Amino acid sequence: MTLERHRGLTEQASDAAVDQACRMLWLPTIRAQFSELAEAAARDQTSLRAFDLDANPNIDALATRRSAARSRASPVSPG
Repeated sequence: MTLERHRGLTEQASDAAVDQACRMLWLPTIRAQFSELAEAAARDQTSLRAFDLDANPNIDALATRRSAARSRASPVSPG
């Protein structure tokens, strides 16, 4: 995959930054699929805005599942 340099970052540095961000945000699926997604976006000439629009429903669903899991895991105080 060849990407233009952006703000002086090499492709390797930008991949490392995305990897670190995905680790910090607990996004293992995005981390695992980032290269594939970036290549598809470049191939399809998808803009960042279009990529974000595609990703947002997945991120919202993840947030909903995490919230539900936290609710199930929290002890219910008696009445």
